[in-house]
Amino acid sequence: TLVKQALQLLDCTGHSEVALTSLSTSDYSSLGEFANKLTEETEKRKVNLSLPSLRVDSFSLDLMEKTQKVRKSGLTFAPEAGTQRLRDIINKNITEEDILNAVKIANAGGYTTIKLYFMLGLPGETMEDVEGIAHLINKITDVYRQSENKKLYNRLSITASTSFFVPKPFTPFQWVPQLSKEEYLNRQQHLDKLLRDNRKVRYNWHEGDLSTLEAVMARGDRRVGKVIYTAWENGCKFDSWDEHFKYDNWTEAFKTCGIDPLFYSMREREKGEVLPWDHIDIGVSRDFLWSEYECAKKGETTPDCRTFCSGCGATTFGGGVCYE
Repeated sequence: TLVKQALQLLDCTGHSEVALTSLSTSDYSSLGEFANKLTEETEKRKVNLSLPSLRVDSFSLDLMEKTQKVRKSGLTFAPEAGTQRLRDIINKNITEEDILNAVKIANAGGYTTIKLYFMLGLPGETMEDVEGIAHLINKITDVYRQSENKKLYNRLSITASTSFFVPKPFTPFQWVPQLSKEEYLNRQQHLDKLLRDNRKVRYNWHEGDLSTLEAVMARGDRRVGKVIYTAWENGCKFDSWDEHFKYDNWTEAFKTCGIDPLFYSMREREKGEVLPWDHIDIGVSRDFLWSEYECAKKGETTPDCRTFCSGCGATTFGGGVCYE
């Protein structure tokens, strides 16, 4: 079992923390039961149990409180966007009130280290949405400033991170263009200026070059394979590590192969365009993704599939993970 494996790893390594990581830890249906059983064992060993970014709900916060009895390592939330309008566009299904209530619970629990994840360049984003990130962070800071326990405010440390949105296949945004690298940098710098006056905040951001390259690979066709091979021949081998990333080598590889990277990253696709991945069946239908894209443009949200079936087509693919 997972509990047995985790304990064996602790015995073999001597580490003082177990991290429960996945693409979406909160979606694991047995997370509560698993965490409770594992916590019983880790507490005996004075080992901390940590979780990645959590949903902003009472279950996740209660779970975090249980898993960090040994040592409070901090809380991580991913609001993704700073305004309700943009959160609705990306179907985040949380409100500012939900976020601030979660922060109040964190404050009451004695947490003073908070990490916040946002994205810049989301479809439909305006400079007002960028400024909304700063406003939201300031409101989170105010929750601690206005609390009775001033020591918590004095120890408060907020790390806000922004990444550059990359449109991906098999999502409602597979048709949209990526924001230009220059405009992304402009928005990132604007947000940086807005956050400088808040001494409780440290701001981190992703560099644009790597995200631009990711956008090309995410929606590229077989011609991009030649670019990747050419870049490898030019010395691009460990480019996921910043210190080894050589964007100039990639630029040269695109030129050598006669391919314009902006054709893949910044071009809007038409509804009827045949996409390079259309021959791959993931269960979720293309028509459903397009309808979700239309909903996004209107700011209409779709309920979580665990509470309401929206007819995406995944059930007909074989079931197993879908809820009725």
